[in-house]
Amino acid sequence: MKKTIALIPARGGSKKIHKKNIKLLHGIPLIAHTIKVALSHPGIERVIVSTDDREIVEISREYGAEVPFLRPTSIAQDNTPDKPVVLHALDWLAGHEKYHPELVLFLRPTTPFKTTGIIDDCLEKSANNPDLSSVRTVTKATGIHHPYWMFKDINNVLKPFIPEVDLIKYYQRQLLPTCYQLNGVVDILRPEIVKSNENMYGNNIGFVEIDPNHSVDIDDELDFAFAEFLMERKLK
Repeated sequence: MKKTIALIPARGGSKKIHKKNIKLLHGIPLIAHTIKVALSHPGIERVIVSTDDREIVEISREYGAEVPFLRPTSIAQDNTPDKPVVLHALDWLAGHEKYHPELVLFLRPTTPFKTTGIIDDCLEKSANNPDLSSVRTVTKATGIHHPYWMFKDINNVLKPFIPEVDLIKYYQRQLLPTCYQLNGVVDILRPEIVKSNENMYGNNIGFVEIDPNHSVDIDDELDFAFAEFLMERKLK
């Protein structure tokens, strides 16, 4: 089995929800849901949280995750992309511990409905397809979320986002071709790809389709309320 770590990015700042990553969701901090799932998976050797926030450090350690470093403020901004966060973690582990993981599970704390089964499926997809540069979870794009039914503003007039699509042909959602959208629940990264490619995922991305109920991504208070509702329904 490949040397595999879970990396959970959790900066302290959050504009729409104050201290979002440690706000209580069904009785425990949001980040704890992801930590608990990662720790319960036997294929994950280490569960590491990357944060710039001391309170998140304490809570993450309380729930069993490692926080061996503080993320620099320069890569903990609203507009910080994921790649520098992953690179910083890999460089720190290599430089301070001479530790070199072969796979990185990038697990965002804002998607609390991930399961060990989803992680299993992603790891299996990666193991069975070594030619894949990464593996990402997706859900089907349907109805109004399908790109064939999306429009852009051209001189204050709506025009098809994909001009070559014959909208008359796709007048019903059942006629739309299968399309997938990323959901950020689980990403499996190969460190050598992260270091050598601009987009960190490479150009041969595999995917695992998951149930939409597992892909809830918490961005604002309405998302949080919906997640609470789903948690209560799940327990019932």
